[in-house]
Amino acid sequence: MEHGESNVNPVQLERVREMLFASAAEGLVLVDRSGAIRMHNPRLLDLFGFAEGELLGRSIEELLPDSFRHNHRNFRADFNVKPAKRHMGRGRELFGKRKDGSVFPVEVGLNHFTVDGELYVMGLVTDITERRKVEDALQRSNAELEKRVEERTAELAKGARAVEIAYEREKELNVLKSRFVSMASHEFRTPLSTIMGSADLIARYAEGPGNEKVHKHVQRIKAKVRDLTAILNDFLSFERIEQGDVPPVPEPIDVVHLCISLIEELRSMAKPGQVLQYGHGSDERTVTLDRGMLVNTITNLVTNAIKYSPENSPVDLHTSVSNGTLNFSVIDRGMGIPEADRPHLFEPFFRAQNVLTIQGTGLGLHLVKRYLDLMHGTITYTSTTGQGSTFHVAIPGNQQP
Repeated sequence: MEHGESNVNPVQLERVREMLFASAAEGLVLVDRSGAIRMHNPRLLDLFGFAEGELLGRSIEELLPDSFRHNHRNFRADFNVKPAKRHMGRGRELFGKRKDGSVFPVEVGLNHFTVDGELYVMGLVTDITERRKVEDALQRSNAELEKRVEERTAELAKGARAVEIAYEREKELNVLKSRFVSMASHEFRTPLSTIMGSADLIARYAEGPGNEKVHKHVQRIKAKVRDLTAILNDFLSFERIEQGDVPPVPEPIDVVHLCISLIEELRSMAKPGQVLQYGHGSDERTVTLDRGMLVNTITNLVTNAIKYSPENSPVDLHTSVSNGTLNFSVIDRGMGIPEADRPHLFEPFFRAQNVLTIQGTGLGLHLVKRYLDLMHGTITYTSTTGQGSTFHVAIPGNQQP
């Protein structure tokens, strides 16, 4: 057999064409120039609900909804003038009408050919009802999703606004709190100063033998005034630090002179028999630090040592300056710090379980830690329950103003 020849019988080829036409899964319809139906396959009858022979010779417009028919005639006339292979309905919806009057969405592909000078148009009709259901369901899902996104976005915006309002209110409350703390501190200091002055006058008027009880009560009054003043100072210092209102202002300080002065002031707080001892262990004694922060740090540590140590026990303060770093230690022989309380020791308002009966705010060590943070210093400690504690502080001593 030569190349290009076929052994398929022309009759067989025609039979294959008929079988393809009859078994096609989509509706096929052939119309002439006037729009009359000349041929169709069984699937088209199934789609539109007609019986065999009912459609031949009838106008193709009868398969369209009434509202589409007039425009379709115009479309068909234009197509006859300039026929081309194409899909109908691109960008718009097409519908077919069944024999029972029901309407369903369709997709139509067009092709044309000429036989003996006569134009014929072949239409491929697909029922897209199921596809349209899926598309509609997808559109509804997208619409619901968009609605949920909008609602969630609105909720988030509302939440963000609520957070913003809460933040503004918190700022206002912080301002009010700061004003209150400052005002309260000032208002309390004035009567406390008066009480302290009056106590001093009573002590002078009661000088001489036979007034020991008076002196005892005067000293008690003065001690309580100092305690209350210390509490006010703690609260005021805490508030200022929390507001970031205490930038360090370094200045040259003679450590020995400063500590001797502080020890003399703090002796009045000592319990009976308590001895405050101070020693400096280096030739160098000058550092450049914030005087107020250093004073508050040493004072808080020594005051705690006095407060939590028993009568007739020493409290030691040792200082030294080495390689530009100020080191000092405060040593007591007091009750020590319980193991379980040590992780919380520097938290604000925290008080160890073994000191709850002793007056205090729980701010002292927290303020010490905050002051040291501002001065880039560190604090460590060792403690044995019932035997005492040692706090060691190291601060870079050459800070720039």
